[in-house]
Amino acid sequence: MSLGSFARDYETLSNLLSNNEEDLVDTSNVSKPSYNPGVIGPRDLLNVKIAAPKIRDPNLIWDDDELIEAIDIDVDDGREVASYEISYKQNVETTDMFLGMSGKDPSSTCCEILIVNISLPGLTTAKDIVLDVQDTHLKLDHFKYKLSLYFPHKVFNEKGKAKFMNSSSSLKLELPINREDDPF
Repeated sequence: MSLGSFARDYETLSNLLSNNEEDLVDTSNVSKPSYNPGVIGPRDLLNVKIAAPKIRDPNLIWDDDELIEAIDIDVDDGREVASYEISYKQNVETTDMFLGMSGKDPSSTCCEILIVNISLPGLTTAKDIVLDVQDTHLKLDHFKYKLSLYFPHKVFNEKGKAKFMNSSSSLKLELPINREDDPF
């Protein structure tokens, strides 16, 4: 390679890379499309009317929809409050016992059934007991006993079972636990 050919190659490269004003095209008059989030989607959605927000009373602490349904206020009417005991039940299979393949453990977070035993001494029949079971609480009324109880978990109240035990004068409730809202 000679020095002359190197100079010619360098000059050719310089001509290619130089900005000649005559080679440039004027693009100032060309319209460019503008893209922004407002042009995405159909134009029909722009004419949708949105309902005005509900006017809130500034003196209220909570809105009506924020209040949780509460059990009636427990008034001392002379009736005895029934004693109760809450326990849990777990459906265990052989794979749980011997192989441990289901991932269940003996804690209450893996239990499927909430058991509520309500002691009603002196009662021989469930005839006069009024029992209202909701997904978060229960209310028991009898002319001798009363009980208002919130559950530690939400339950499926429609799938529950209740049985009165004559031998122990107690009412046993078995309620499947609703784990849909539990964080565990």
